[in-house]
Amino acid sequence: VKISERFGYDPVDSTAILQKALDSGEPVLILDKTKGPWVSRPLRVRNDTELLFEDGAELVAKRGEFKGSNDMLLHCYSVTNIVIRGLGKKGGTVRMWKKDYQDPKQYKKAEWRHCLRLGGAVNVTLENMTFASSGGDGICIGMGKGRNSKNIVIRRVTCDDNHRQGI
Repeated sequence: VKISERFGYDPVDSTAILQKALDSGEPVLILDKTKGPWVSRPLRVRNDTELLFEDGAELVAKRGEFKGSNDMLLHCYSVTNIVIRGLGKKGGTVRMWKKDYQDPKQYKKAEWRHCLRLGGAVNVTLENMTFASSGGDGICIGMGKGRNSKNIVIRRVTCDDNHRQGI
């Protein structure tokens, strides 16, 4: 299911559209390449979701948001069977605004504004993606609800210009 065709697209803020798509129960969602990036506030990924990025599609953090020190763009908390994959030569990109988050006039200091957080996530594949310019890690893998993340495959992934570390 192409997200823009079924759920819509808003170049200013697609958060509600994207979350509705993620909550829909559709097993395969395609973040299609639009005229501009998909702009969003924090999103939660649900169980049994395959999120495919068309070649060159971008998911970008909404500027001026992510004020909470633990706000992250994509949160996979205690979920199973997740695939986030970029298609084509360019793959997909998840990008935030690191320089903004480092400005003490705009943001409280924090190291956890990740592009992607896997907390207690099981059976996850990340492939052909770029995670860039977060206020924390490009990808953070840890515990969630008392369980470790496990069976994580990361292939052809670039983590670039993140505040704390790549992964």
